[in-house]
Amino acid sequence: MKTFTVKPLAAVVSALAMASLSPALLAQDTDADNGPQNPSLVEEVMVTGYARSIQNSIETKRNADTVVQAISAADLGGLPDVSIADALGRVPGITVTRSGGQAGTIQVRGMGEGFVFSTLNGREQVSPNGTRAMEFSQFPSELIQSVEVYMSPKASLIEGGVAGSVELKTANPLEMTEDQKVVVGVRGSYNDQADDIYGAEPYGQRFSLSFQKKLFDDKLGVALGYARLVQPRSATRFEQYNYEAAPYTLVEGKGLETTIVDKNFNAVATDNRPSAVFMAEGFELFQTGGEETRDGYVAAIQFEPTDSLSIQSDVFYSKFESDSYSRGFRIQPLRNALTNSLVLWENQAVIGGAFAVDDAAADSLNLQVNSNDVTQTNELLSGGLNIEWQQDALTVALDLSHSDASGVQADGVVRAHLYRPIENPVPGGATFERDPDQSMTYLLDGINLPSVSLSRDYASYGADGVSSLRMTNYERYPRINDDKISAARLDLKYDLEMPVIKSVEAGVRRSERNHKDRRQVFVYGDLAQYDQDFPLEINTSNSDVVNWKGDFSHFPSFLAIDGDKIIQNAVQQGLVLDKGVEVLGEPGKVYSPRSIDPKARWTEGRDWSMKQRSDIDENVDAIYLQANLETTLFDRDLVGNIGLRHVRTEQSSVALVNVNGNAEAGAVTIYDELGNAEGNYAYQTLGTEYSHNLPSLNLNYSVAEDNQLRLAVARVLSRPPINRLAAPDSEGSVTVENETTPVFNYGSNTSPFLTPFIADQVDLSYEYYMPDTNGAFVVAVYHREIKSFIQDITYENFDFRAAGFDVPDTWVVNVGGLDTEVEVQNGDYSTSINNLDGGFIRGLELSYTQTFNFLPEFWQGLGISASYSLTDSEITVANPVEGVSTGATLPFPGLVEKSANFTLFYSYGGFETRLSTTFQDSFVGETRNINLQPIVYAPETLLDYQAAYKFDNGLDLVFSISNLTNEPNRSYMFDEELTRTLQWFGRTFYMGANYTF
Repeated sequence: MKTFTVKPLAAVVSALAMASLSPALLAQDTDADNGPQNPSLVEEVMVTGYARSIQNSIETKRNADTVVQAISAADLGGLPDVSIADALGRVPGITVTRSGGQAGTIQVRGMGEGFVFSTLNGREQVSPNGTRAMEFSQFPSELIQSVEVYMSPKASLIEGGVAGSVELKTANPLEMTEDQKVVVGVRGSYNDQADDIYGAEPYGQRFSLSFQKKLFDDKLGVALGYARLVQPRSATRFEQYNYEAAPYTLVEGKGLETTIVDKNFNAVATDNRPSAVFMAEGFELFQTGGEETRDGYVAAIQFEPTDSLSIQSDVFYSKFESDSYSRGFRIQPLRNALTNSLVLWENQAVIGGAFAVDDAAADSLNLQVNSNDVTQTNELLSGGLNIEWQQDALTVALDLSHSDASGVQADGVVRAHLYRPIENPVPGGATFERDPDQSMTYLLDGINLPSVSLSRDYASYGADGVSSLRMTNYERYPRINDDKISAARLDLKYDLEMPVIKSVEAGVRRSERNHKDRRQVFVYGDLAQYDQDFPLEINTSNSDVVNWKGDFSHFPSFLAIDGDKIIQNAVQQGLVLDKGVEVLGEPGKVYSPRSIDPKARWTEGRDWSMKQRSDIDENVDAIYLQANLETTLFDRDLVGNIGLRHVRTEQSSVALVNVNGNAEAGAVTIYDELGNAEGNYAYQTLGTEYSHNLPSLNLNYSVAEDNQLRLAVARVLSRPPINRLAAPDSEGSVTVENETTPVFNYGSNTSPFLTPFIADQVDLSYEYYMPDTNGAFVVAVYHREIKSFIQDITYENFDFRAAGFDVPDTWVVNVGGLDTEVEVQNGDYSTSINNLDGGFIRGLELSYTQTFNFLPEFWQGLGISASYSLTDSEITVANPVEGVSTGATLPFPGLVEKSANFTLFYSYGGFETRLSTTFQDSFVGETRNINLQPIVYAPETLLDYQAAYKFDNGLDLVFSISNLTNEPNRSYMFDEELTRTLQWFGRTFYMGANYTF
């Protein structure tokens, strides 16, 4: 169990500020600016700023008919957060995972993003990231009016969130109190770590503009908004690739002469020497920079010609562009290197040692300098039309919506290795060869920075300005996602004059979704499957020396390499052939396909293989019936709802099946974007359909004045991640084990037959409200009984032929120096299934909020808001590194055992300030490098500060600091001694102004 600690902070006084400064589309009451309109209210204390946003959130929670957490526009619009996820991290029961220094994904009540359903204005959204999880970075906080997190469902809500549902809402112009409002916001930012990162830009900017107006005697309302973000990236990262499931043998081959040493590299007795240990694939030291740009637009129009008719249409568009780079070292594979000495953790896993290149194989240990880049463009368009008609007791609402997202991401890799001249080159052959005279020593220090030393200099030039490093690989991996959903829903509500049932609701909904995922590969270098080596020259005109700074100055220096410049120069010199093939999604960038000419050492961008493409359809029909309750019990109010939602889902995916060109089996000729033909495959549609009944009950009982007791019972579901419904490649592969045994293996973590994650849940909460001090105290407990969930599983020695796989009978291997046909053996079959074992997730949440307005006048604006969450589960996942002393299983991914947040806020006159801290305990997540594996994120405590001053003329000045203590993002493999990733992002300072008129 981890201990909850809050790091001391000496530099900052109090807590963060607020939000009537919102450069947002605020649709809340701001009569405080105009003074009291009713003489009888002259002595009333008007609540503004952060206290106002807290009051709004408390009122939303108190009046809701389900278990809800809320954030008002005042909280969102005044924050420097890059995305809504930052603000959600301060909600009880919600934790976040940071990416690039900013909140990226969220976990709700111990469950990860895959179990969180999100909507915008009540409509299901698609994502450009290839999953079901909403891409919160697409939503500027300035353009969102409020966020509500439903911890318990009701029948009228769209299904999909076992953990909870996040509802984002934009502005409704007819709901504001003014006739017109214009808000302009400008902010600049500065990151204090950027100066330590080569090429990083420390300064960023934000701009927002919103306009709202009511016309024709408040019958027509118009709202327009625009927000732009330019956010630089700067980070320093050490990352160790995952420990392999197969241990490294010490008693055979290269490990035979290995010396076991302690952390000071002193030899230790080998009486207890293990026969095998776990070893990472490798590690890297990188500096990361770049820039993110986001433009967001929102427009809404409301028309209410009569009291009985309301027509509303809104549209949201966001474009997110990111251009980042990582420069530094990558060292791999450690398993193939000569191991002169090893440092072991608990005699089981390698945490350091001395490694060298094997003279017999210069690539046995790749000490390579990398200059990588990632370009990403995500676009999201979402809109809808809602028509509501009311006549007497009947209300009818029709809602039509469409959400369309696309994402293009291209990972670029430049690799450089150390070379030496060949003493007696063959005429017409290569004049350089890999230099085997290289070694490396490293030692991990848990979740602190490791020590790394290299035997050679990788950051120098010769007298002619040419480096001993040469560029060996130039790679590009484009990936394109397209996701669309169209939906229509019809809802009816009828008010009743009955003792218990206040009204009944019924509705139907139909949604149709299509998800496409395409991948391409363009590679120049040895990965292009050529035996000859054609490295390209690196010199002072296409590279720079980089020295680490600050706490990282002990790391070895390296060269930052301009791979684009090297390739373009090589094309001009005729060293590389360029056939001008344009990469999909990247106009203007060209890469050559593979050619028989050794100068054109490129792979093809193949787009016909199902390894490179997925096409998934999902159609959902839902109907519901809900009764809204209102009665008394023991002379106290009892309200709530009871209902049933029935959903039917059809899902399918298009597969390409190898039928060896048999036309009768459906073989067709398929062309990729380069014009290459493939005639062995046939299209096949695979899928399933399923139905579920989802009952729900929500009760809210007023046990005393300002005291409420809530009970919620429901069955909930979360569908599989949309990208995991792809039909897998049906071919499998043959690998040669022990140099002479060919083995057929198959592995895929996707399947069009996966069904939803199902759970039954019970929520019970006690809520005590303190309206005189704008406060509340809430205790909540919950229990989720999991019925099934998706699990990756491997069957050993699987009979592939009996299952219908196309397995070759024999395979040619070299036996005794001769090529010999050997029978292919059965290997492992890895796939994904719905595990029916289940288990529970349960937890406790405490929250307390209060403004101390009963204190003397100077202190009346002081207040606190705090929460604490405790989560437990019996569900575990397999530990891929079996035999480690931590056990064979890990906790359920996304489950954060303990989390807390605390905010201290203060206002006096026009001045407001606030300090917020959030803590979350360690939890299991997933990461991908070579393979997808679970990792453990270390505990972290984040502090943010904000101060603001509001002038009477509508001008607000804002100053804030995020990540005040420069808290790193750290993860490890099963134990803190087995480092996974360490990232430092620095502090970001914001200063700006908002003007409302």
